[in-house]
Amino acid sequence: MSGTSFPARQAQAALARAVCALSAVASLSACAATAPAPNADGEVIPADEAASIAFVTSALKASVQKKAAEEGRAFRDAHRKAHGCVQARFTVLPQLPTAVAQGLFARPAAYDAVIRYSNGSQNVDDTKGDARGMAVKIMGVPGPKLLEDEAQASTQDFLLMNSNVFFVKNAKEYVSFQKAIDGGALSLAGWLTWRAFNEGATLLRIQGQKVSNPLNVRYFSPTPNKLGTQQMKVSATPCAGAVFKDTATGPDLLRQNLQATLDERAACFDFSVQLRTQPSKMPIEDATAEWKESDSPFVKVARIDIPAQQAEQGEACEVRSFTPWHSIAEHRPLGGIQRVRKAVYQEISTLRHQLNGQPRVEP
Repeated sequence: MSGTSFPARQAQAALARAVCALSAVASLSACAATAPAPNADGEVIPADEAASIAFVTSALKASVQKKAAEEGRAFRDAHRKAHGCVQARFTVLPQLPTAVAQGLFARPAAYDAVIRYSNGSQNVDDTKGDARGMAVKIMGVPGPKLLEDEAQASTQDFLLMNSNVFFVKNAKEYVSFQKAIDGGALSLAGWLTWRAFNEGATLLRIQGQKVSNPLNVRYFSPTPNKLGTQQMKVSATPCAGAVFKDTATGPDLLRQNLQATLDERAACFDFSVQLRTQPSKMPIEDATAEWKESDSPFVKVARIDIPAQQAEQGEACEVRSFTPWHSIAEHRPLGGIQRVRKAVYQEISTLRHQLNGQPRVEP
């Protein structure tokens, strides 16, 4: 082949992008021409993303190791406090619309599942504002998985929180947030002020939600996944008419109200998917952008039944690992924040289990 080599063309393209970004007179069309085209799922991977992911991963590993040395035990860098792990049944509904009947939802079936409810941050006091998480592990899902070291695992995980958007846009902005966290209260306050009209406001809104029972919350995946040939976000909504205990108070009120409910009755959630029907309004690479339900309503595809039971606590719950990359290819996680999670979740999970002397085995 004649002409410029591939590495040289890459270097030229990178230089063109840099010039375009710095030039005050460059036309929008000229700049757009230098940007990489999105793939079929709407992903555009920045050239410097790998470095951003490496920085965040290294910083979080250092934080986990530091706290483990101080406390004598390693904990998750996020979603540290579990309110309980519960056994459940995940049932895919029959006669779904063709557009959503893909991947796990291609045919009606019932699967055993485990759900971990948690606080979002390192916070262990349930009376304080925080994100609340619902991590769903569906077991017995056939097909090779995306993580190479767990390629034959039989699980499909969906990680949800009580917000339909994330508070950080992409990997590069996660670096800024992590530096603010590492810099202490003043640095974090500065980050919140700088991001006041978007990421900071989202974080404060999430922390401002009042939650009295993890079973009585609507949860979302703020970041997207594939749905076969489509793209989606998912949501879990408490079934209509459900009754929940909410009388406990104090720092463990969420665990206590969860268990008080399951001592007396079963609980359930409707599991729904939202298709990316309008790409211009539903970006893949901006985790802070809302996919409005007015543009694409959620479609119910499954039901989660949680029987009355004693929720797992302590070691039995903490040994479990959850990541959106425990996934079949038809539901591959999409976007920069999901790519950050791929590295971070795997590295932190491995480190945490090693420091605690725990086996790391997918059921």
